[in-house]
Amino acid sequence: MIQYDLTRHTDVLVVGGGTSGVGAAVAAARAGAKVLLVERYGFLGGVANVGLCLHTFHSSKGQRVVAGLPWEMIQRMKAIGGSTGPVWIDNAHMQTTTPIDVEAMKYVTQEMILEAGGQILYHTTPLEVVMEGDRIQGVVMLTKSGRLFVRAGVVIDCTGDGDIATWAGVPYEKGREGDKKMQRMSMVFKMGNVDVPKMYKAIGKGAAWAALPDSDELYPVWWSATLEKYADEVRREKLFLGTDEFWGNTVHARECNINASRLQGLDGTSADDLTTGEVEGKRQVYKLTEVLRKYVPGFENSHIQATAPFIGVRETRRMLGDYQLAAQDCVQGRKFDDGICKVGYPIDIHDPDSGKTLFTPIQGDDGSYDIPYRCLLPQKVEGLLLAGRCISTTHEAMASTRTMVTGMMVGQAAGTAAAMSLRGKYELRSVPAEELRADLRKQGVHLDRGAVPGSESEGPHLQREKKRA
Repeated sequence: MIQYDLTRHTDVLVVGGGTSGVGAAVAAARAGAKVLLVERYGFLGGVANVGLCLHTFHSSKGQRVVAGLPWEMIQRMKAIGGSTGPVWIDNAHMQTTTPIDVEAMKYVTQEMILEAGGQILYHTTPLEVVMEGDRIQGVVMLTKSGRLFVRAGVVIDCTGDGDIATWAGVPYEKGREGDKKMQRMSMVFKMGNVDVPKMYKAIGKGAAWAALPDSDELYPVWWSATLEKYADEVRREKLFLGTDEFWGNTVHARECNINASRLQGLDGTSADDLTTGEVEGKRQVYKLTEVLRKYVPGFENSHIQATAPFIGVRETRRMLGDYQLAAQDCVQGRKFDDGICKVGYPIDIHDPDSGKTLFTPIQGDDGSYDIPYRCLLPQKVEGLLLAGRCISTTHEAMASTRTMVTGMMVGQAAGTAAAMSLRGKYELRSVPAEELRADLRKQGVHLDRGAVPGSESEGPHLQREKKRA
């Protein structure tokens, strides 16, 4: 038998500390399982740390359809001034978004896991899996203390790229049908000393207005903007955007996160391509900031505060599970008997060729669809669950399911199912769908048609009316 420097045993091993990993770890720990979450960085939240808003708690019809752990997290962040909560957007592809302070998110997510009795191991990178037949036994990690083998009753792959599932032999797909091209990457960055209202007046297209956590005055906390009027200057400066539209957000005055860079033709599972993305992304950031400071009102005295801690990857592997969610399931607002969460975010494809962003809204009677539990069950491997971006979907469906709020909901379902299977001593595929759904409802997860009960009079509606007035 192979000897490792260190060994641990846990009921549930969660690999990856993004929002899906946080949801899985909290849910499993609260259900009484011994939980270990491993994360390669020194913080939780995953791509939330890139500087993006959380999309979205509401359906395409404007009803809040998300509750459970994501809603609890936002309420805790609001309590410490780390979020505005959901806000309505005018002239945009979705009804609401939720600006956050990533430092508050790091703290809140960490405390939620620890309060539940879960354990966290930072600076730990998965290296290989240990299999016995078709069952995963655990994962070998690379740490500063040496090679660590974690044996687990259930492993939940929250790596985003499906690393654990891939090494275990789960089949997968990449990119769109035909040429296999994947969505673009982006390097998000933060700028300080920006007069955001002045900027928005000059180049804004759509905005979400809300009071900042430390103010009663309405402020553009999310916005879309265009450099169309500066097209000649952009060409002269040789600035590559892929499109003249870009987005920003903030929960603090005079600073904003900006999502503008476009990095095409890269594979987020390639170390070389990730390096190219980091290098070229920072180059695009500096080119853009030069143009903004030189031409756009509001940016005259601004400066770069930070680039994201890592390149933002929208798409890599999509693992094949017992059911593959398709675009028509999303767009038609399909409901499933084993649905574990509701999603209202549109299909949002950052086209690999044109540089355009293509949106398809969710239809159906309540503007939302279900993700079935079967999408979390990988083919050919037992003892393993999927959560986050790598669940079983098509290229188009993943463009809706990939968001952070959805990832946390899927993680909550995965953690709950893992604890149920261990407690009942049956296979993950044998977890009764109705029992799982009943357990999720007890945790506050909304699984019924229409809006979360009692949410009709919540903040975003009031903010929209206040803005119109």
